[in-house]
Amino acid sequence: FCFGNTPQMCLSGKTMGIIGYGQIGRAVARIAQALGMHVICHSRTCRGDGPYVDLDTLLSQSDVITLHCPLFPETTNLISTDSIARMKDGAILLNTARGQVIDETAVAHALSTGKLSGAAMDVVSVEPITPTNPLLTAPNCIITPHIAWAPAQMRQRIIDTTCNSIRAFLSGSPINVVNP
Repeated sequence: FCFGNTPQMCLSGKTMGIIGYGQIGRAVARIAQALGMHVICHSRTCRGDGPYVDLDTLLSQSDVITLHCPLFPETTNLISTDSIARMKDGAILLNTARGQVIDETAVAHALSTGKLSGAAMDVVSVEPITPTNPLLTAPNCIITPHIAWAPAQMRQRIIDTTCNSIRAFLSGSPINVVNP
């Protein structure tokens, strides 16, 4: 695993910190564990089935930090100059949550100084991305389109999930509750 001109990293034995431990966060945890990674997580709602730690512990112990949390006022700029300072030197940041969860200027600066060794994301604060976004010129930063929903099978899955959620709500047994 490597970014640009950074040395390759073996993921086995490294710590994956997952912020947001819903269905996607748990699926990422299973993949990380299959790669031999130690997994820790932080989430607004602890469901009792995860290796939960406080945010400071996650930031300071993780070699790779991946974001899967919703965008709320308290998660806006969750990854900032302050939180990056608490991370391990050379950590890798992955964001597939929402662009506004990170302070893009702070992340670009951390990449340019080497505090972060790499970042990958499929979301940015303004989409489509603007030519002035600081991540476009940041070293060791990979930005891909936010299009996981594009295949017909994924759109059908979204429709099915929505219909099942409505049926469950109408029957008095809500599922996929975001803010209980």
